[in-house]
Amino acid sequence: MSKALEGQAILVTIGTVDFQFNVTDKAFNKFVDASSNGGKVTLQAWSFLADTVENKQHAKLKGMLVNDANEPRAQLVMDVIKIIQEEFVSDLPKVVKTRASSANSSKETDLSNS
Repeated sequence: MSKALEGQAILVTIGTVDFQFNVTDKAFNKFVDASSNGGKVTLQAWSFLADTVENKQHAKLKGMLVNDANEPRAQLVMDVIKIIQEEFVSDLPKVVKTRASSANSSKETDLSNS
């Protein structure tokens, strides 16, 4: 089974508690898509964390990252998201390179417009 289907276990320490997030390409893509489609980023980030944390740790995570009004604590949520983004390794290629001819063409166009 590929790593993308199994997920990548990412450990994040919040306060003194270690939380395990099981991140898959599908879950990460869903978070990115929802955030970029005009969704409320903090709510989308919280949903992503709640969906990927170990089931037995969900209540503890909620107690630390959600306030008494049942709203995510933006700074803490985004700090955890940043760590996960830095640690997550997708099965997808890292960099998409442009063809050399495309780069040369744009330089030639810039020069011809001068």
